Amino acid sequence: MDIDFLLKSIANRPLFEQWAWGAVGVAVLAAAGLILFLERRHFAARDKGGSWRALRLLALFILLPVTAGIVVIPSMAISGPEALAYFYLALLVLGPLVWFAGHVLCGRLLRPAFSKGESLFMAASGLFILLLPFGAATLAQGPIFHASRGLTQSAFEAAPTTALPHAVGPIQRFNLPTVGLIHTQSLIAPAGVELERIDRKVAENWSDTATSTRDVFCRDGQNLHLMWSAREPTPVLRLYWRQNGQRLQADFSPTTATDPAEPREFKVSFRPDGIDPPVPIPRSRASIAYFVGPDRLFFNSLNSLQPGETFVNDCIMPGYQRVAWEKEGPPQAIALMFFQSANAPYLRAEIKRPADQE
Repeated sequence: MDIDFLLKSIANRPLFEQWAWGAVGVAVLAAAGLILFLERRHFAARDKGGSWRALRLLALFILLPVTAGIVVIPSMAISGPEALAYFYLALLVLGPLVWFAGHVLCGRLLRPAFSKGESLFMAASGLFILLLPFGAATLAQGPIFHASRGLTQSAFEAAPTTALPHAVGPIQRFNLPTVGLIHTQSLIAPAGVELERIDRKVAENWSDTATSTRDVFCRDGQNLHLMWSAREPTPVLRLYWRQNGQRLQADFSPTTATDPAEPREFKVSFRPDGIDPPVPIPRSRASIAYFVGPDRLFFNSLNSLQPGETFVNDCIMPGYQRVAWEKEGPPQAIALMFFQSANAPYLRAEIKRPADQE
């Protein structure tokens, strides 16, 4: 187990979740301690306090490793579906058999000895203590998640509304084959602005885009780049950011006024190692194609991250480079997809590498 990763993951959780899970941990320890205290008092009253302590130590240092080894080690040594079959068989049959039989055997060897019923009771209570953290986590996970989400949502909603700090660039219009008119626009953040969250309004509902596919915009650091077709609804976004330590919010929706100028052709420059689009493209819209045969193209979705890429910065920017370009070969085409509505087919534009760049 990577302890550093675990500690960083815990530190990155909201403060409420850290305290809530800490309380669950304390409650589990208190419950386990109470069970052990009552057990010891019960057996001490029957002059078996020493045997109780010895059996608990034997269970912890001998019976538990042996039982876990019988379940885990052979299942790791077996390959294929038989490994899963053995794991469930050992978990449900062999493991409990070794655990309970081991308690009965050890209980008889102690002095004063435990009866069979007492040994089985110790085995059952020990198993309950071992499973207690998992059961508590299962029961607490849902309530803690929903409570934390509600508190986080309330904190964001309470942020003061102000003017958007980003510099709003002009709307650019392009023509794409089979798609028609598309719009793009960039929001460039000033220094000191840190975007925390971006919500999108669909119908009458707002949703956090961190948990959904972002197709109408992408992020490049603190900057936003929008792309949508004339057949798609105009994006409506709500941005939350921190500036000078304060959380703020503002709504934004592009104003697509009629432009008398003709839209430009969406020209993509192809390099041996990548592409140069005329504007940033949300990676969830794009696929890139390579030859996998003399006349056969394979389209690879750019939504799959390359080494060194993250979904925080999810734009296909000018200068985009493929990490394995020497193995893949020069990109031959790029495809862009646009979704009209739930009941309408998606629109797909394919831009091929010019013949003079072959």
